Amino acid sequence: MRARVLPLASLPLLLLAGCADRSAAPTEPITVSPPQLSVATTGWTGGALTTSTIPGQDLKFLDGGLSGAQIWKSNNPETFTGTGWLMQSSRTDATRGGTATPLSGTFNTYLFHINTSGATRYVHVLVTNPQAGAITVSGKGSMYTNAEKPLGGAGTGLNYQTAKDWLYATYRTTFSNVSIPHFGAYQVYRATLNSSNMVDGRFEITASAGAYVYTVVTSTGSLTDAINATQGAAASGTIAQPGTNAYGREAGVYAASGWTGTTPVEIAAAPAHVGFCLNTSSKFAVGGSFLQDQTAGAVMTLNDSSPRTYANYGHKYDVTIALHNPGTTSRTVRFSLASNYLNSTNSPSFTYNGPITLNGTLKNIYTTPTSPKNTLSTWTIAPGANFNARVIFYVPGLITIGQQIILESI
Repeated sequence: MRARVLPLASLPLLLLAGCADRSAAPTEPITVSPPQLSVATTGWTGGALTTSTIPGQDLKFLDGGLSGAQIWKSNNPETFTGTGWLMQSSRTDATRGGTATPLSGTFNTYLFHINTSGATRYVHVLVTNPQAGAITVSGKGSMYTNAEKPLGGAGTGLNYQTAKDWLYATYRTTFSNVSIPHFGAYQVYRATLNSSNMVDGRFEITASAGAYVYTVVTSTGSLTDAINATQGAAASGTIAQPGTNAYGREAGVYAASGWTGTTPVEIAAAPAHVGFCLNTSSKFAVGGSFLQDQTAGAVMTLNDSSPRTYANYGHKYDVTIALHNPGTTSRTVRFSLASNYLNSTNSPSFTYNGPITLNGTLKNIYTTPTSPKNTLSTWTIAPGANFNARVIFYVPGLITIGQQIILESI
């Protein structure tokens, strides 16, 4: 549900303090690791792959780097029990911290929350104007609950649907050149959450001057109540703080919202295999090795939230594996995606559930701890020929961090 623009009832003066615009965002890839110019045939491991996944110490880095506009995240508390704001970028809160961070130009927002209040609640996404004059905002995106999109296995659920809407540009809502007056607020969307319901949403917003973004929980669904709640206390819930042994969860503004790059790979003679890091971080070792850090750092966070975008919910990946056959005979390559997390039982019940396109064809990726690998395609490439395998996807919520691309020469 979208709603009209209303004035903020009573904005404190601190909304205008510290308003330096921090919204300059990278639009071209930023290299965050030493570039790996190519993987030669000698970079493959000889022999057939006899396991579901490739060990962490054998995974290679992708070329490319962080890309896309800044992203505003609301995922901490992931589960809420009360009413109030869940995330705000307008001021320093006495309890949860943060810093006034107006956003202008084009930026992204992502949210995921669970209602554990025991009653029906409403989650509002609001954009407000702290500027002396009016600003205009435009945008697009999707937001769903699991009552609307139940989670029942591969290709289902609210997180899957949000990601698919973005993959195919079939947004649930759009708005254009909405004028927000001084101290006014615009409701981008409102979701109704029954008790124990979840909500997942991603929006792209373009603001003509620095704006603030809020997610707010109300018991009434009233826009006036939502606006008033932006200036009150944070909603109660379970805060997952980062630490030595914990990723924590995201509530803040982060420097980039995607990963883009092309990795040249020479195809080894069969049998052989090679794997690449995908949606990984370097916070914890995997198989004794620290993987490529593909996460974005924070521009601002609430004090109890993650300093990086661990798991990259809502981020866009656009990755090309540029294959070349250096041999004198044809070589056949099998292409798979897999999750790094393995277990003898399916706990959690799944590790990835989302849509991707592989060279324009939709593939539904669904992995579990006991079945971590999805084989997507097989290609035969002529001697001396090149072939690009291009993967595009938006990282869905509820997944487990750490995937891999697997190539097998068969």
